[in-house]
Amino acid sequence: MNIRTIAVVYTRKFNLLNFNSVDLSCSLWAQIDPEEDEDCCIAILQDKAREAVRCEYHKVKSNQGPVPTVKVNGAFVEDFIPEGEEYSTIAVNPTHLQ
Repeated sequence: MNIRTIAVVYTRKFNLLNFNSVDLSCSLWAQIDPEEDEDCCIAILQDKAREAVRCEYHKVKSNQGPVPTVKVNGAFVEDFIPEGEEYSTIAVNPTHLQ
């Protein structure tokens, strides 16, 4: 089998205390030549993805502020979908994102 592209995804959920958490993930792709070792490339991509997620976690952790609340059409996320309505009918206005 001739593998030409390798993709690696690393995802981790971090507890930020006070009932807050954050899901961080990194997706990396690499084009490889037929003579390259696939296992070595996978290991390198996994290490890089893991390190990228750790780096982002330290950025989030150093902020120590509350996790920003997203507003859609002027309402908080918890309130923006009336019961019985579908997600596809709501338009997102980026000016409401905080």
